Amino acid sequence: MFCGPFDADLAASGPPAVFLPDRDGLLRFDADWTRDTWNHAELAGDDPSTRGAWRWVLLRDHATGYVTLLLATGPHLVRTHPRGTPQAWATREMAESARAAYGNPPIGPVGP
Repeated sequence: MFCGPFDADLAASGPPAVFLPDRDGLLRFDADWTRDTWNHAELAGDDPSTRGAWRWVLLRDHATGYVTLLLATGPHLVRTHPRGTPQAWATREMAESARAAYGNPPIGPVGP
């Protein structure tokens, strides 16, 4: 599932973070996305350091409509986002199925 032991260990026991699939579909920690989501969670009054159930998230970008699949290892990461509309799923399979419904490439409606 993860591209290497660093990413797997970080997901299992590190602070909440965001992981994006690489070209092979393996999950890789993304520092930029993680910093961004921590900042937005704090601005929304949430505690981004809260650990909890992992969430598979589809984030539809308001400007382009592009739908990104990501794994958030904290319940408060990507609950809301000013530049996109998040949709949480319990499993990767459910999220990928929902993303596939947007077509290839996965483009949804533009705007909030």
